Amino acid sequence: MQAIVTKYLGPTNVKGSRIKAWCERGSIVVSYDDSVSDPHETAVKALVAKFVKEDEKRYGANKNPWARPMIQGGLPKGVGAHTCWVTEEKGTEVV
Repeated sequence: MQAIVTKYLGPTNVKGSRIKAWCERGSIVVSYDDSVSDPHETAVKALVAKFVKEDEKRYGANKNPWARPMIQGGLPKGVGAHTCWVTEEKGTEVV
């Protein structure tokens, strides 16, 4: 299981508002899209999609552990927390 944390990054003189999503495996920064109901969830989905694509050859389309439902919650000061149920691989079988 991995926890994905998201954080709002305010605009700068050069860049607009963004959301950063990160976990032990890696991170991604996406533009803040105020037209969606939950921009933090959008950032998490982008990070998970990145991992699914990276692992496509290893697991195939149907057994990728990143392609599972997530639990979403919050932490203080505008930080979001999302838990992915990612399992460890034993041998050639995903459990």
